[in-house]
Amino acid sequence: MVDWRERALALVPELRGAAEHESWSCHVFFSELYQLVMEAHRAGDDDVLRRAYGFAHWCFQQSEQFLENAALVSFYEHVFDDWDLRDEVAPWLPIDVLPKVRALWEWRWPAERLTEVDRLLAGLQPPGRDAV
Repeated sequence: MVDWRERALALVPELRGAAEHESWSCHVFFSELYQLVMEAHRAGDDDVLRRAYGFAHWCFQQSEQFLENAALVSFYEHVFDDWDLRDEVAPWLPIDVLPKVRALWEWRWPAERLTEVDRLLAGLQPPGRDAV
């Protein structure tokens, strides 16, 4: 299995304690990552956002289904939980994640919220070449 902890430490050193806690799974790390991302959105910290979303997307793209699933259910499923930040969150979501996470959102949300998210995500472009 790919060493997610090594990648997490390289990209998100702010969460060193969570990454180095050996008994914690990447699900716990994603919970901490979500909190960091919400704080970064509030502060307008694009550097943290680029690295944090980059780590989540890297996990999603790994061949090990465990990491892909962890990114989906412990991070991407929750990115709109702070509804007030929806306009800030939407542009950071990779388009290849959307078909898989949308099914989770359908299960959790009322139709009105899903329609609003679909509107926000319409026309997203794939991440640029400088994405993490």
